[in-house]
Amino acid sequence: MIGTMDSPFKRAIFIAIVIAVNVILLFTAFLYRPEYHQQAMVILLIVIQAFIFITYFAYRKMTASRVYQIKKLKNPRLQENTFEFSSIMQKEFDYIREAARQAMDDRHSMINFFLLITGAVVSFVGARVLDMDLTELTGIKGSFLVGLAIFLNIIGWIYFMHMIRLRQAWWSSAEAMNQIKEFYIVNGRVPDDIARSAFLWRKQSIPDPGKKSNVFYYSMMLISFIASAVFFFASWLVGYMHGIAQVTVFSAALGVYHFLFQISCYSLFLDYKAIR
Repeated sequence: MIGTMDSPFKRAIFIAIVIAVNVILLFTAFLYRPEYHQQAMVILLIVIQAFIFITYFAYRKMTASRVYQIKKLKNPRLQENTFEFSSIMQKEFDYIREAARQAMDDRHSMINFFLLITGAVVSFVGARVLDMDLTELTGIKGSFLVGLAIFLNIIGWIYFMHMIRLRQAWWSSAEAMNQIKEFYIVNGRVPDDIARSAFLWRKQSIPDPGKKSNVFYYSMMLISFIASAVFFFASWLVGYMHGIAQVTVFSAALGVYHFLFQISCYSLFLDYKAIR
């Protein structure tokens, strides 16, 4: 589920897999292994997935930029009055420097805040667990820790979606600058092929928003891992509160599936491109 989703067919396959997995989870939690007491966790996971899909279908076209065809100035006097090519190169350099700095600053800030929140919650939970007997993890105390883990999981999803929007904003800005570059190339005094050779990033060569193996993707993996770990912890704790001390395969499967689904949403949102 972590491949590219750059076509409607691939996205349809992904949604079909998600539906099939959720049917299996519902069957296991309610009919096959009800003694695990994981019904609430499965319902929560389904609600999260439903919210993600609703967000995707409702806002996908609003976060995918459109590129319009460049028009060439036919009046020679207008062509003479256009900006010099060196001017747009300087503006492009200034933009790249500022955009790169801003993107890295925003990404670092998001990750640092998330790690700060995670560290504070984990420290609090760890201190509470170490100070009490595990037999006390029932009733109000156990429910409180479960709620805290779910809260951290939701925070992870919010930060995850924020990072996706940040990547989409970077992509839209890059395409907007490419549109401006192309206009000046077409209407400038330098021959088109020579002018285009000055720019590495053009409409055809700009990195895809859903590109893997970059800092954004690894940041997403970190957020997904932490969110899935606390979801797994909540699932285990629910079982422990009902007398199941060992880690069940079902709880582990919930955590693994949560991670795979969340990291797949990186491609679901960022591989989508509006019809142009």
